[in-house]
Amino acid sequence: MNARKRGGRPRSSDAPRPAPPSARRAAALTFARIPAAPPLLLWALALGFLLRAAASLTHVHGVWGLDTLRPWPLAPALAVLALGALGFVPPLARLIERGLDEVGALWERGGLAVDLAVAAGVALALYRLRDPVMFTGDFSTRVSQLVLHSPVAKVFPQVSPLDRWINIELTRWLVGAHLLEVTPALHLVGALVGFGFVLTTLAFARAAGAARAMLPAAAAVLLGGAYLIHFSGYDKFGPLLLGIALASLGAVRLARTGRGALVLGFGVAVCVLSHRSGFALLPAAALALVQAWRRAEDARARAGIGAAAAIMLAPAIAILPRAIHVLQSVDLLQNLPGAPQGGGPPLYGIPDLALRATDALNLLFLIAPLWLAGVAAAWLARSAPPPREARRFPLAPAASLALGAELLLLLVVRGAQGVARDWDMHVAPALLVTLVTAYLLIVVWQGIGAARGIAPAFTTAIACAIALWGIHVSEPIGIARVGELLANRAAWSDAAWARAHDFMGVRALQQARPVVAIAELEAAISAAPNPRFYFELGIAHRMLGHAAEARTNIEKAHTLDPMLSDPWVGFALLAVDARDFAGAVIDCDSALAISPHRGDAKQIRASALNAMQLMAQPSSPFH
Repeated sequence: MNARKRGGRPRSSDAPRPAPPSARRAAALTFARIPAAPPLLLWALALGFLLRAAASLTHVHGVWGLDTLRPWPLAPALAVLALGALGFVPPLARLIERGLDEVGALWERGGLAVDLAVAAGVALALYRLRDPVMFTGDFSTRVSQLVLHSPVAKVFPQVSPLDRWINIELTRWLVGAHLLEVTPALHLVGALVGFGFVLTTLAFARAAGAARAMLPAAAAVLLGGAYLIHFSGYDKFGPLLLGIALASLGAVRLARTGRGALVLGFGVAVCVLSHRSGFALLPAAALALVQAWRRAEDARARAGIGAAAAIMLAPAIAILPRAIHVLQSVDLLQNLPGAPQGGGPPLYGIPDLALRATDALNLLFLIAPLWLAGVAAAWLARSAPPPREARRFPLAPAASLALGAELLLLLVVRGAQGVARDWDMHVAPALLVTLVTAYLLIVVWQGIGAARGIAPAFTTAIACAIALWGIHVSEPIGIARVGELLANRAAWSDAAWARAHDFMGVRALQQARPVVAIAELEAAISAAPNPRFYFELGIAHRMLGHAAEARTNIEKAHTLDPMLSDPWVGFALLAVDARDFAGAVIDCDSALAISPHRGDAKQIRASALNAMQLMAQPSSPFH
């Protein structure tokens, strides 16, 4: 029994000894005495933030990667900017860094359990936060394809195996099993892939050496880019992003500890199976494996490296013929320089190169908001101390090769709908830029030795993420964003500008706003006449009761493309309006002869047949 339990005074050896006043003062001042953040890094963060604030508060065309707060109402936009600025105010920055340090210490002790909780929370948000506009890429087309049960080979001939299995076939199974409707099913699939992505990126931060305050700060940097939005219902490139994160995690572990070859190989295999652009990572992954082979300690390590090489090469060889076919049949026609159906300027001269470079900068600011800080960190990391873990080989050669390949794609590839709308095609290069940025920031923060300098990166990343998610989840802000983009006519080709107006016109039709639809569709036709646009314009006039104008435009669509099924559906609707149900059945048969999958034609035909049966009854009101 000790002295306290016997009721006596505790012995001096049992009681904690208070620290002398000098020690307490030293502990209180420790945080203030650590080295300050490098000025170059702070200036890079401040420059990116100021450029974003200036672009959002002024009306300057051509900076669509920076002006993500411009479509916001003024007061909330200023509040978001104020949040981002907190990290640059020294007294507030120190408070933020202390808080991050405390949170990071708990996070570090929690380990995988906290990572799982964070990933689950993000996945839940990805499932719940819906995009009511669906302007990005072919999001709306994917939804329509699933609703109408259109054949994948016809609508998306370029789709890669993992994209098809995960985002189309799995979603169709969920819908076919009556578990979910199309949109919730897409969000569930994207959230599940997003869960794996978040968990992998957090593991990447830990493998890079993030600890204490660096953990939440690195998480904000890694999850603050626009690519995370891509998991919220769309997810076309979600498997590719997961593959890049896995490959990066494996490369860091392999370079630092000699383990991670299988993760690297598996990640590259996922990339190759997810999208043809995944082939761009093969040279860098091969270089990392060669470097690891040279430093391998024993036959077992070399066996793992050989297995990793087989894992990534087998699917690449198997899918290479299809990738070449898609390159020839799709990319050369739409997405690469000189493409006749889109793809931007041909990249032959300096003006074209300057335009593409401007687009690339906008894409980086939009999708990888802190890339300027990564450039500064790369310069500072030259003299950084070596990592705490054993270093097997330098990552710089493989990372530079991967970045070079991805940045080349960023400069060369362009979507037929315009780069401001098809920005989703560039999430892979931007993610790799962000991963390298986060890694270099962690190296610089480790060199500082404490939490100093983390606050500006954290608050800037959070502010950028809020701006992007506001556009994603708010219909008024999203529509205003589209209007801002379309106002800069010089940034669009005629075909891309017309397709954007057509998107807005179809959306207005779906919302039963025919007057708005007519204005949008007439703008589309004025830029690039298209038989589908005339059909939609005819449907808009039909909604207003303008039968003559409706028939004129639908006939124009049929004349321009006799093999288009849309006009026959339009003729069927006009026949139903005129109570010519037999004619409606004939028109629907013509539409189904061209497109057997059309659900709307089947529905109109069934309704017309039902009306004919009612008319044949003696007691019918039609008699």
